[in-house]
Amino acid sequence: MNRINKSNVVILMAAVLFLFASCRRELDVAPVAVYDGQATHTIAQLLTYHVPGSIDSYDTLPHDMVIQGTVISSDQEGNCYKYITIDDGTAGIQVKINSNPLYNNFPLGQHVYIKCDGLVLGDYRKLLQLGWWENDGMQGISSNKLYKYIFKDGLPGPNPEPSIELTSANQLQDNMYSRLVRLKNVRFEDPGQLFASGTSSDQQSRIIKFEDGTSIILYTSYYANFASQATPRGKFDMVALLGRNNAKNQVVIRSLKDIGIAVSEDILCSMDIHSNPLENGWITQAIEGNPWTYIPGNAVRVVSGAGNTDSWLVTPAINTSAYNNLTISFTHGLIGTANCQVCYSTDYTGGDVANANWIPLDGISYNTVQLVSTVTIPANALNSSNLRIGFRYRDMAGSQGKANSQWIISSFEAVSIVER
Repeated sequence: MNRINKSNVVILMAAVLFLFASCRRELDVAPVAVYDGQATHTIAQLLTYHVPGSIDSYDTLPHDMVIQGTVISSDQEGNCYKYITIDDGTAGIQVKINSNPLYNNFPLGQHVYIKCDGLVLGDYRKLLQLGWWENDGMQGISSNKLYKYIFKDGLPGPNPEPSIELTSANQLQDNMYSRLVRLKNVRFEDPGQLFASGTSSDQQSRIIKFEDGTSIILYTSYYANFASQATPRGKFDMVALLGRNNAKNQVVIRSLKDIGIAVSEDILCSMDIHSNPLENGWITQAIEGNPWTYIPGNAVRVVSGAGNTDSWLVTPAINTSAYNNLTISFTHGLIGTANCQVCYSTDYTGGDVANANWIPLDGISYNTVQLVSTVTIPANALNSSNLRIGFRYRDMAGSQGKANSQWIISSFEAVSIVER
């Protein structure tokens, strides 16, 4: 009988322990907070309550205003300091918070509601912000007051993707500020520089170029984890938060992951303007009139003479046999009314240019203002170890001794895009 009682006790204790463990497991799962209200205004409607002026300013908001949105910024890499940016599909807004880091509490994809009673809508250098106004400027909501204004709703969703794609800086519109944008096929103007080399604005600004030649500033905090890394070479798609600094548009990346895997650029030929290209493989040949000459540290140029001028500048041989694409870009300017033409050849080996076949390249503008011309070399010119680019300048009327007609070239690159 005692053995039976002891067995019952053991079974009872096991059941109690099982129930206790089950309760503990249930308690370990925190309930998911769900906001019990709803938004009264879209972010687009919110933005109509303040128009930036000549100096930073603000406007108060209706006491019952509530907005909602998804967090699209992150300070995990130190580059979105003391703010979160949210987007509700109609617009985006930067919310200033006097605390950091914020990514643990407000991760990417987190849905939030914001009660605007007690907050103001102001601007800092023309970028609209939600927060407090103190000491003649926009300030962040203090961390011990966040519970009054910002409410997380549910668990974070997937990382937000941009709904705006840009192929030119000319496509930028005011309703894109504080939103995620995807910059298509862009590159750094000067790759190999540090993202941020110092604390001044120019040391934290890098130029991003679109394929059409337009550009936008990439701003990086000196305190970002990747500030001391070099900007990559090549073309890529970039995801970024669009902002502004007064009249200048700029973008901010949250981490290096926002820069897509770049296809690298192999430079097959370039002009080093700091030394004389005519002494480093470039050829000048004057059929009539003046040859091309070097302006030390600046450019090469040809100037019309008193009579007819027909003068060529030819690149060194470019070996394209291992490449399936090639683009040339050059900075140039025309003064006067001379006839300019850019051609390519695969059978010129030196000597008289008239003995080679030269095929003109289309789509090049010639203007009195220095501009960058970019043109793709036809596929039938590739798979060659002897591709040459020729710049032909003709002024058959002559300048009658005034030498007021000239063509100036200050840079040249022949680049192939390679996926590695």
